[in-house]
Amino acid sequence: MSDLLDLPTLPADDTGFDAAAFDAAFAVQRQHAAAGAYQASCEALEALLLTCPPTQLRRRAETLALLAHQYPRLGKLTASARCATAALGLAERLGDDALLADALTSQAYVYGQLLMGREALESGMRALAAARRAGDAVREAWALNRVGVAYSSLENPGQACASTEQALEIAARTEAPEALFSCHNNLAYFWLRRIEEATALGDAEALVEALASARRTAEQATVLARRSGSPFQVAISVSNLVNALLAGGLLDEALPLLNEFGHLAHDHGYRTLAIEADAQRAVFLRLKGEPLQASRILDALLHAASEPPPKLRRLLVRALYETHKACGQYREALAWLEELGGLDRQIRRDNLMLQTEVILIRDQVEQAQARADSATADARRERARATHLENEQQRLREHAMALDRAAHEDVLTGLHNRRHAEFALPLLVEGARMAGQVISVAALDVDHFKKINDSHGHAVGDAVLQQLAQLLRHRLRSADLMARIGGEEFLAVLVGIAPPQAAEICERLRLAVVEHDWAAVTPGLVVRISVGIAGGMPQQQQAQADGLLNRADHALYAAKRGGRNRVHVD
Repeated sequence: MSDLLDLPTLPADDTGFDAAAFDAAFAVQRQHAAAGAYQASCEALEALLLTCPPTQLRRRAETLALLAHQYPRLGKLTASARCATAALGLAERLGDDALLADALTSQAYVYGQLLMGREALESGMRALAAARRAGDAVREAWALNRVGVAYSSLENPGQACASTEQALEIAARTEAPEALFSCHNNLAYFWLRRIEEATALGDAEALVEALASARRTAEQATVLARRSGSPFQVAISVSNLVNALLAGGLLDEALPLLNEFGHLAHDHGYRTLAIEADAQRAVFLRLKGEPLQASRILDALLHAASEPPPKLRRLLVRALYETHKACGQYREALAWLEELGGLDRQIRRDNLMLQTEVILIRDQVEQAQARADSATADARRERARATHLENEQQRLREHAMALDRAAHEDVLTGLHNRRHAEFALPLLVEGARMAGQVISVAALDVDHFKKINDSHGHAVGDAVLQQLAQLLRHRLRSADLMARIGGEEFLAVLVGIAPPQAAEICERLRLAVVEHDWAAVTPGLVVRISVGIAGGMPQQQQAQADGLLNRADHALYAAKRGGRNRVHVD
């Protein structure tokens, strides 16, 4: 791929370049990619790029961006990173936010696949900002989709689901089929991760939700994939659906889909997916009570003439470990578990090498582009633009890193904690200001909470806070910020909702608290809350955020002075 970027055989100028023919050929390859013909499309785009002169910045950037988007489907992550970085440099020189969003979106995905979580989140946030500047909803959906991938690489599947659900809402409005499919399919994968998480934690309630959500989103992705006519999309969506059904023990429903997945993967030469399909069949047999046959399949896959790559080998070794363990063959299970540990170390080393290679690629491409800059007036203007974009990049990097540091939950309630709230509130206020939306801040406090602790004990007090958090979740939108900011103090931020409507919402919450069956926690328990609300149309980011919080606190004190168990609006 490096020769495509160095381009030693390119024409030096536009002489003989047929722009109309190039554009027509490019459009055809975009259609082929949408139909799932990624290998043929990438080969044609590589050849097409060799005919495009260096002066055709926009056409080169669009071709590189499309290659960067498609290469991961072929397992070519470093090639994708190289194309994305090159497209990013050209987009910056052109000052084109749409192209910038495309390049950064692909870059975020590659970084996420290489477990470079912070870099992935930074690129995703920059892509999101560029898409919004361009006013392009489809690109905004893709950027949010890749922010979800970044969160997944940071081992935060809950936030990955939340970001992807936001992307899905936007994609559904735009009716962009590929973005819509990707959102549903990624959501299915993230919910599968949450099944593993809930299983490991022994959280039965979370497991039920994750199983249902994984199946629902995988089924939706499969419907969209069949509609697209892309066998690759059908294969990966059916794979997620099979995993969801197997996790739920629905073997009879999984079998025909497992057969379909296997045929698709083998018939179309999707080698990685073919191995995954065979591994799924082994899991199916183990769950069906045929562990010996499952072991034979897994052994055959491990010792095939073409050895599977480390990540797929890890999948097979883990399946063998679980199979022998389920059979009570603990000596064999222990041996596979030890090999699993060795594979994990190998994968970490491989990822570190790939991460280093990607960083070197980025540096090489940036240096090559720097050497191409001229000293003309146009170049000076481009440098000024690059400086502006660099400052924007630094600001977004700081926001992304702060978001990463602050993305922690309150252990007791599962809500965001105070640190997250202090970081997120100014961003929400600024977002509301830029969008021309109103915003409301509600400060909530449990009345006489010390008396509850003194009378019933701290364990009851903890149960009160946990159930109050559940009431908050049920009565506020998932997009609203909900945080526990003190012992019995909570904060809610409602974007797009004016204080009078916020008061109605909080009054319903207050009544729900009054009517809640607190006696089920302990006999004689009574819980009431006071709420203070402030809001309006934001004017300045930090000052307005601090002011809103102080006004909400004052309104809360007024509710307390007014007799408690009430909602007071500033």
